[in-house]
Amino acid sequence: MNALPPSSAETPARPLPQFLIADDTPGKQFYLRALLRKSHFPAEIVVASTTGESEELIARMPNIVGAFVDYRMPETGGIPLVSLLRKHNPQAHIALVTASEGDQIEHDARQAGADTFVSTAYPETFVTEKILKLLEQWKETK
Repeated sequence: MNALPPSSAETPARPLPQFLIADDTPGKQFYLRALLRKSHFPAEIVVASTTGESEELIARMPNIVGAFVDYRMPETGGIPLVSLLRKHNPQAHIALVTASEGDQIEHDARQAGADTFVSTAYPETFVTEKILKLLEQWKETK
């Protein structure tokens, strides 16, 4: 006799992967969320406006697969947040995405565990193309 497959009540559901947007600017949150949707990135989008909110989400959500983190976040800033995220989610794809520019910021971001640095100080079409390409790469290496 063939055994029936387990019902969904017997099989615990895997948590849906999450993609964290940690940014205090509503316009940039909207922009990054739109790019994630446009790329059909396979994750639930969660948004935090402060490092404190971000830290709470990181502590509660063990399945963060990607993150866009702003450099100038209220409270402790983006660099310590990148470190914390990398510690809790070592396989996550992390980009520091900020209007700030500079080699030192990029260096600090990478030292903290960011995979890449994206400055939004450039024309929007350039930044949009760069982020969409990045998301496609991340989907392939998920």
